[in-house]
Amino acid sequence: MGLVLAGLPVLIAALIVLPSLRRTDALKRRIQAAHDLGREARPFVPVGREERAFLEDPGASWRSRLPVVRGDGARLAQVDRVVSEVSEAFRARGVRIAGMKALLAPVDGAFSLPAGPLRPAFPRRAATDLPEHRVGGWVLEVEVPGATGELFRALAAVGAVNALLEPAGLRWEVDPGRDKGRGRKPAARPGHHQYLLLRNYYLEPGS
Repeated sequence: MGLVLAGLPVLIAALIVLPSLRRTDALKRRIQAAHDLGREARPFVPVGREERAFLEDPGASWRSRLPVVRGDGARLAQVDRVVSEVSEAFRARGVRIAGMKALLAPVDGAFSLPAGPLRPAFPRRAATDLPEHRVGGWVLEVEVPGATGELFRALAAVGAVNALLEPAGLRWEVDPGRDKGRGRKPAARPGHHQYLLLRNYYLEPGS
């Protein structure tokens, strides 16, 4: 009995305590390695030869989707182009449009990228590969009449638009008195209006 009582702590330490300590040490090493990896600066990889050739190709397909827009006149022309393409794509797929609204001011949200470049965590050397253009954008709000399922048909139709569009959000409005006395075609339910928000991207000349 004395030998059993004396050997029991040793057995518990060998079978339970020591393996647990080893697992804890291994977990600490993994956490420390992850922290060390996060502190390391990622080296900047310049654009490769094949990538640069594709970007500089004047006939590349991406140029028609992501045009360079200079000045307010060109911005309005881009809005007109996107509205026309969206209208045509929706009409070809039988999706009705009750109205559109162009939101040229920035639309901020939890998902939005910062307006300016992020401050680097480490000092940069002399810039040798600065972009010639920066990405700009605006939002097109499309009112889609009918039931909620029409929004999904509208989303499917967006893929046929050549301009670079990103679904940015959905919006619903419910106002029982909104359609009274305005001569407006009633929605699927009284005062029910639904909107699809599409963000269009283009290139702006860099400063």
